[in-house]
Amino acid sequence: MNSILEIVFWGVRGSLPISNADISNYGGSTSCVGVIADNGTHLVFDGGSGIHPLGIKYMKEGFPADLSIFITHAHWDHIQGLPFFAPAFVPGNKIRFFGCNQGTVSFKEVLKHQMENPYFPVKLSSWLADIDIESIGETTIDINDIKIVSTYAEHPGMTLGYRLDYKGKSVVYLPDNEPFSKYDMETVFVERDGNDDLDMETMFLEDQKSKFFSFINNADLLIHDAQYTPEEYGSKAGWGHSNFELAVRVALYGKVKHLVLFHHDASRSDKDIDEIVERSTQIVSQQGGVMKVTAASQSRPSLKLT
Repeated sequence: MNSILEIVFWGVRGSLPISNADISNYGGSTSCVGVIADNGTHLVFDGGSGIHPLGIKYMKEGFPADLSIFITHAHWDHIQGLPFFAPAFVPGNKIRFFGCNQGTVSFKEVLKHQMENPYFPVKLSSWLADIDIESIGETTIDINDIKIVSTYAEHPGMTLGYRLDYKGKSVVYLPDNEPFSKYDMETVFVERDGNDDLDMETMFLEDQKSKFFSFINNADLLIHDAQYTPEEYGSKAGWGHSNFELAVRVALYGKVKHLVLFHHDASRSDKDIDEIVERSTQIVSQQGGVMKVTAASQSRPSLKLT
């Protein structure tokens, strides 16, 4: 392995999986991203329908000694592939799950309920692998010298985002996130100093900015929600998803090196997503930035941080 981190997109869509002739480039499976470190550690972020082909790959090519799966939240497009993740049914495989509770419902119960009648005929107890399920909130987890930091995202229900740091390289995964939805975009990006006399609302905004931009700051790779266009966003603000312009602007402000647009709307064709990438690149240029912008794709080669 010539890279420090290899990132593979197994699922890139939001809301529901799709299968059309005009999506062959970007793909139609829901959220699932695999990360492989040069020390052999395998991490998976989310278990949407994209985790099914990942499971098939593991069954054919061998399962890692230890696999950790980080779930952002309980919406179906992020967990619907787990009942079909074949390695979970194999004795001897070791799998650790991390995710947040939903109110009084524990993370384990969330996974369990999906695999109960009348929703699914095979119970979670049918998993024969060595399974550990851990509820987390905002915390730091160390796995084989890889630091994973979790933070709450701006999305309905309890939702986490994750930052991975390893050997000086960083990946941030925020697939369902609508930062600063209550504020005008230009207000968000105003630079203020400690001498400003701020009202309570602005103080709250500055606290939000401090937390969010510290989380994504200088990331080598930011995988961020960009489900909507700016034109669509007016009628969908508050639904928990970003438009691509907002994703680009926050990435630039956070000094991100490479933004990957993610959680593509189910209505988007390959051509639509190509146009979104082009428009996003234009915004970077207009803002005087040099950040790279691409869209997550299941068919293109993996991304490698060296």
